[in-house]
Amino acid sequence: MFWKRQIPIAIVALIGTLTLFGWFTDQPDIKSFVDDDATQWYDILASFAIFLGALNLLKMQMQKIIKRKSGWQYSVFAIAGFLFAFTAGFLMRGAYTVNVNSAGGTPQLVAQVLADETGRTIQKSEIVLGLIEEENSPLSLDKVHWTGRSVNKMASKLKESGASVEIIPVPWTGGAHLTKKDSFFNWMFFKIFTPLSATMFALLAFLVASAAYRAFRIRNFEATLLLASGIIIMLGRVPIGSKISSWFVLYILVLLVTIMVNTWKKNRILTFGTLGIGLLLVTIAGFSMGWPIDKPAFAYLPKLQDWIYLVPNIAGARAIMIGIGLGVFATSIRYILGIERSYIGE
Repeated sequence: MFWKRQIPIAIVALIGTLTLFGWFTDQPDIKSFVDDDATQWYDILASFAIFLGALNLLKMQMQKIIKRKSGWQYSVFAIAGFLFAFTAGFLMRGAYTVNVNSAGGTPQLVAQVLADETGRTIQKSEIVLGLIEEENSPLSLDKVHWTGRSVNKMASKLKESGASVEIIPVPWTGGAHLTKKDSFFNWMFFKIFTPLSATMFALLAFLVASAAYRAFRIRNFEATLLLASGIIIMLGRVPIGSKISSWFVLYILVLLVTIMVNTWKKNRILTFGTLGIGLLLVTIAGFSMGWPIDKPAFAYLPKLQDWIYLVPNIAGARAIMIGIGLGVFATSIRYILGIERSYIGE
């Protein structure tokens, strides 16, 4: 039990205390540990966590397939997609290019092959081949081949036409085969993963709209504020919002105040008096100011939504971040003091 409980707790307490108080000291060694070493340790541990997470994903999906649980067919696609991406990223280079060092004695034949392989016209291919001889530098073809068989086939055609060529495999180091344009992994990412991600986020838009419909139903004062703020933000951020006159918004505001007065007092005279006085004041102010579309500014939707976004929204976000910070600090103290032991299975 000593090695399974006390030692892990002591390590967490020591490293946690050192990292925490490293932000409050100027001692160079401690600052270097906090800024560099601790960050690198985190990256190493996160890498192992990702590896274990991938294995756990495969384990769970395999169990679902073996036990024929509900929706096991989707697990087949999940495992196939994982293996496909793993193969494309780690086991398959998927990126070969060809350099033409010389057109030899038959540049017309070489130009014909280049035209067939690259889609250029024969005239443009001949011009490019001429530049090789003039500048004494190889021509790197833009086309990227996914397999060695494909690139060897093209290189053989060029050699048969009389050209001197060299096959250039994109190096593994630095993940160049992943970022190379039109490589196999690059194609998979931008042609499969990116469209699927866009589709998922498009579906999330409908889920957000559904959740907004449920949340915006007027049940109490807070829900009413949420509804009003949501409508103002949505209208203020679309082009039609800038076309709505601030005076129209003021008339709507008068009607809302009238409804509130009627709900509160339930007096016809007071209700109609509020409505009549409000409409009269807005109309007089409009005639006196010339009915400008963006004046008064507090009723103009684009400016009103800017104020809501920059003042109440940011204030609420800061309050949430302060709460998160206090929560992280409290959890860290619990780990350092050994109160929280979930990481050792307790």
